Amino acid sequence: MNKNILGCAVAVALCQASTASAGGLWLNTLGDFSGGRAGAGAAAGLDDAATILHNPASATRIKDQQLFVSGGALIADIEFKTRYSNERLGYENGGDAGVPAPLGSGAYVRDFGSSKWSGGIYFTGLAGAGLEYDKDWVGRHQATDVELLIAAVAPTIAYQLTDKLSVGASVQYWYANLDLKLKVPRLDPDAPEPTASVNGDDTGFGYTLGAMYELTDRTRFGISYQSEIKPGFEGDLKVTGPGADEVSVASNTKLNMAEFVRFGMHHDMNEQWAVELSLGWDNWSQLGNVLLSTENRSAGIPTKWTDTYHYAWGVQYRLDKQWTLTSGVSYDTNPVNARYRNAQLPVDRQIYYAFGARYEMSSTFTMGGYLNYIDLGTARISGPRFGGEYQSNSAVQLMVNANWTF
Repeated sequence: MNKNILGCAVAVALCQASTASAGGLWLNTLGDFSGGRAGAGAAAGLDDAATILHNPASATRIKDQQLFVSGGALIADIEFKTRYSNERLGYENGGDAGVPAPLGSGAYVRDFGSSKWSGGIYFTGLAGAGLEYDKDWVGRHQATDVELLIAAVAPTIAYQLTDKLSVGASVQYWYANLDLKLKVPRLDPDAPEPTASVNGDDTGFGYTLGAMYELTDRTRFGISYQSEIKPGFEGDLKVTGPGADEVSVASNTKLNMAEFVRFGMHHDMNEQWAVELSLGWDNWSQLGNVLLSTENRSAGIPTKWTDTYHYAWGVQYRLDKQWTLTSGVSYDTNPVNARYRNAQLPVDRQIYYAFGARYEMSSTFTMGGYLNYIDLGTARISGPRFGGEYQSNSAVQLMVNANWTF
């Protein structure tokens, strides 16, 4: 393949890669105690310092100074089954595309020597994706490798308006990174397919707003709002092929991460049992076109995503003075029709099944963890050139955490 032919492939790669970031839902569980309830009631929780990850207003209800840390991993099992294709694309399924990912978060909360003001700071991953398909699979022109990460650090402040009502806000400084690889349809029928890669990162600001209302000493309500985040992944679009030099041009991939709202309720039924509820809305219809541009060319692909809705229900049981057990289930609706779904991220409806536990070693130290099984649906693809569904599309999230009170 000569360099001129390879250079022409940049234009093809531009169109192929412009949907690369059209996926990547927000993370619903962030390593804290509410993860053992599938996130149910998180916006109304007062479990530990990490409650500010879900609702900044909760800081006014946290006693003394508290420090929280968590760590764990997400292990995905993602395998595509081809139903139709053509001789040019072939019929390879792509193998197990799931990539294990480390997870973690941290939070610190304290009052300011005031009965009204409290604040803190947290760090957490907000969204992410990781996929690694076989290089010759049927969907290689959409993706062979995908890595997407969005993480944030956020100072938080909260104010107690009345004995029952608190409000709060967090300012997020976020970092986003995208790394995508795909195969480009060959322009020379006698040559191997070139590989295109897009890599870029960005930083910026977002925010969360929250309110919490204690109806009684047994019942709380909370609501939080997460602003949209709009990373522009400035980096390089590179195309390489056997026997030719690499062609590289500056590129910018623009993505809108949807704003969302979460409502939570916590109710203590008695000294042992508590129930939790969450409802939510994610504004994914604002995703619109995902744009990839270079100096002299741009491509925008309509994603055709729709808004999604979040539902979660959970319980916690205080076994004794030290042990608390949790369980829950959550459901997120499907954002995209099979005709517009692509292999960069096989997003469908999502169901979380959660189990967790916490152990109070002393009045100043607790530790716990949870296990989530995540059913990601069949994520059927019905494209014009190939189609099928994911015969395996699930993940296991295992987290441990600790909280200190000073």
